[in-house]
Amino acid sequence: MGRIAGTSTPPAAGTPSPRAALWLCLGAGFVTLLDQSVFVLAVPAMAAGLHADSGQVQWILASYSLAFGVALVPAGRLGDLLGRRKLFIAGVAVFGAFSLLGGLASDPAVVIAARLLQGLGAGTLNPQVLGLLQDIFTGSGRAKALGYYAAAGGTAAVCGPLVGGIILSAGDPALSWRLLFLVNVPLVLVLVPLALVYLPRAAPQPGQVRPGSTGTHGTDAASSASSSRIHDPSDAAPRRSAVDVPGAVLLGAVVVASLVPTIYGPGPVAVLWAGLGAAAVLAFAGWEFSYHRRGRTPLLSPALVKSPGYLLGTVVALCQFGVGAAMAAVTSLYFLSGTGLPPLAAAAILAPQAAGMLLASSLSWRFVARHGRTGIVAAIAAALACLPAKDWAVQAFDAGAAAAIVAGVGLLQGVATGLVVAPNQTLTLAHAPQGAAGVAAGFYQLSQRFSAALCSAAAAGMFLGQGASGGNAREAFHQGILLCCALLAAALLAGGADAVRIAMAGRKARAAVARSEKESTTTALAPVPAEPADA
Repeated sequence: MGRIAGTSTPPAAGTPSPRAALWLCLGAGFVTLLDQSVFVLAVPAMAAGLHADSGQVQWILASYSLAFGVALVPAGRLGDLLGRRKLFIAGVAVFGAFSLLGGLASDPAVVIAARLLQGLGAGTLNPQVLGLLQDIFTGSGRAKALGYYAAAGGTAAVCGPLVGGIILSAGDPALSWRLLFLVNVPLVLVLVPLALVYLPRAAPQPGQVRPGSTGTHGTDAASSASSSRIHDPSDAAPRRSAVDVPGAVLLGAVVVASLVPTIYGPGPVAVLWAGLGAAAVLAFAGWEFSYHRRGRTPLLSPALVKSPGYLLGTVVALCQFGVGAAMAAVTSLYFLSGTGLPPLAAAAILAPQAAGMLLASSLSWRFVARHGRTGIVAAIAAALACLPAKDWAVQAFDAGAAAAIVAGVGLLQGVATGLVVAPNQTLTLAHAPQGAAGVAAGFYQLSQRFSAALCSAAAAGMFLGQGASGGNAREAFHQGILLCCALLAAALLAGGADAVRIAMAGRKARAAVARSEKESTTTALAPVPAEPADA
């Protein structure tokens, strides 16, 4: 890492080093983002060791992303009010404490609770990381710092399966899954004292909103940097910096009510929760409108609902993120339980897709500058074409050949995905109305977490409901592919609709310019009336 210039103020003697704060933020962000991708390989071992049923396994898979997403925006607001250092330390401490609880638990319900509270801690921590980097650095230094943070997130996605595979392969699988929890504890014991020493103590003035405080974080290779580029610090100026607690609670109720029918399947319970979810959606919409009318900053600004570019782009992101979570779950479960491959081998199958995504994301800014929304639609179509190839490999070949083909196709799918994720975020957030950039970024990231929770649970349910061997495992993999195909088809339609909208707007603008030029030319060439002759 080269020298980072552009700190907000030159460090005085005895003040924390910006470089040390940067490394600390990168380390904390890396650990919590790594935790999202490392656990999917542990599902079979956890289910066996805890004697967990299908529904409990789905809750274990979904709970971290669920709590992570719901915590993002409220935690960002709390950081504005109480100071980022306090919230950073609190988030790290909660993440570490419940990592310890999860590692020592012997009951599935306790593990689910631990994962929920781990996600709450991680969702509290990550907005502070992004905010601290924007507080400490300015100009080109800020861009570099945010770029390093985005790279840390992309590296976590690549390393997660490999780290999980190595730990699970190190000993008895019935016990080694606990190490995935416990390995966080010494890291947290190091991070908390370092945060006390190296993070700045400065707190915001009452009612002040710091520039760049979106309450969000990046999870792909370029999301943090793209969010910072489009954020307008003035968007929060006219509104009070308050935490929309009722909105967060209602949104959490919507997410949970959507998740329960997915886990428990058709029946009276699903109908009941679907009704509760519908009621929660109406209550959330009404509350957010009322909260906005009172001059406060809601989780979802009504202005965003009126922006078709933002809505369509968010649909693309929601579907794309859901595909990533579902595909990782189904692939891991198939090769671990369906074919009996060891965890490290299963990790090697997942790693090429993450690596391809990281590589393509590093070049995606050039791609979007040249091709815009049309290029994103083409990349979605390429990713969609990869899914039948994976299904064909699993249905037609033995485990070894299928693993090699799925890994190879996964690399191509990862490249296509990398050309979608960051460019889509850049274009989508650019459509946020004036005064809603921060809220737009927060809800955009929250929708991704919701999708990850819902789709990972749905994909795991398809597999666990079919059984874990032979033809049943192949059929479950096929169902998972169909789910991912449906999601990418929806993303393709949403992206295509936005591309058509942009093309029509461009055509109208060109027609207006041509009409204006024609009128100007006509006016310039019109004959000037002759002066009347003197009598």
